[in-house]
Amino acid sequence: MNNQQLAADILKEIGGKANIESVTHCVTRLRFVLHDTDIPNKETIASLDGVISVVEQGGQYQIVLGNRVNDVYDTVLQQVGELKEDNTREKTKKSLFDQFTTTISGIFTPALGAMAASGTIKGILTILSVAGILSETSGTYIVLYALSNAFFYFMPILLGASAANYFKLNSYVGMLIGASLIYPTLLPYATEGSLTFLSIPVNMMDYTSSVFPAIIAVWVAAKINGFVQKWPLKDLRFMVQPLIVLLVSVPLALLVVGPIISNLSSLLATLVNNVYQFSPVLGGLVIGGPWILMVMFGLHWAFIPIFLNNMAMQGFDPVMGLLLANQMAMAGAVVAVGLRTKNDKTKALAYSTGLTTLIGVSEPALYGVLLPYKRPLIAAVIGGSLGGVIAGFMQTVQYSFGGSGLLGIPLIINPAGIDGGFYGGIASQVVGLVTAFLITYFWGIVEPEKSKTVKSKEAVNTKINFQ
Repeated sequence: MNNQQLAADILKEIGGKANIESVTHCVTRLRFVLHDTDIPNKETIASLDGVISVVEQGGQYQIVLGNRVNDVYDTVLQQVGELKEDNTREKTKKSLFDQFTTTISGIFTPALGAMAASGTIKGILTILSVAGILSETSGTYIVLYALSNAFFYFMPILLGASAANYFKLNSYVGMLIGASLIYPTLLPYATEGSLTFLSIPVNMMDYTSSVFPAIIAVWVAAKINGFVQKWPLKDLRFMVQPLIVLLVSVPLALLVVGPIISNLSSLLATLVNNVYQFSPVLGGLVIGGPWILMVMFGLHWAFIPIFLNNMAMQGFDPVMGLLLANQMAMAGAVVAVGLRTKNDKTKALAYSTGLTTLIGVSEPALYGVLLPYKRPLIAAVIGGSLGGVIAGFMQTVQYSFGGSGLLGIPLIINPAGIDGGFYGGIASQVVGLVTAFLITYFWGIVEPEKSKTVKSKEAVNTKINFQ
């Protein structure tokens, strides 16, 4: 089915433009926020040619399309045109956790590609530096380091823009709020000197690379903007409304929001680190493999800002080091399915998705192979946990946010030089891959009955209710 027809069919089945509150996409999924989630028929959509599976999680209606998602997304936008909020429609009530994960995913999803690319470049630079191939004083290194670090250094600006889009505030206003937090003239007051605003002391902090202050500040600004929107400003609105919003929100961010959120962020980083220090091995066992299930249910979104916060506060994140093995475990399980299955289409799907899983894109493998067969999913969870135990024992940590699978290797290199944590991370990946492969190969393949031996996509459709 071509992209035009697939997009049209998807829009028809989800209730058309009138039922869409917003739509975004990630590496493999169209992510709809719908006014009424009872309208779509999950089985009908999942049966469309080109759809791998349908997932409802985190307040989003997600349609897994694999590597054609970008083209279908562009086509969907062409067909629906501009989306306008319908304030007359009663919206589905969501739990607080669903609201939180929906918000985080809505803010971070547009930025994940650039974030992962920046982290990967930073990891590669670390390899070149540690290997003595590229000097840190060379012009090439300096330029590439600026490229790799720009996203993280200016994260308040970038997340300010993304948060503004999500909270329906002008994106340039969001960027200005983020930029005000890290303006060079203010930064020295984070370490020395006293700063006041209207005679009120400002507890200035270094907000470069921070996550939460800009997001919360933009959310507050959006609330102020909604209040000012009701004023009869008429022709003056274009200039006066952003003026009022900025004059109120930026001082409020520096005086109240920033210090409170930064202190809470520091406390959160300390708490996570203390839990990790209590037993990294136990953490690897409990988190390493089950993380696959958390991704499947969308619960992982709640952790992404925590990971980034830890890196901003202490230069590394201890939890992500425990997750290296689960990606390789999924790849091992999927490849084993390819070797053992007698279904030619499943075999082809397993090999192709196994390759993409090795370089960090696991959703086609998860929904196209692991879920339908179930046992390989169990094998991947076991492999991920055993690998996590190795990473925990060797105290593997991750120094930057980036790709996973093989692309995650550069991210665990200590900038000070290769240490035991790096070797532990590699060992954890090998253990995860081999364990999941062997369990799947010798135990994980139970071919469906002949009458049920259908296309892998159809198998997903019949099994996806497991979620």
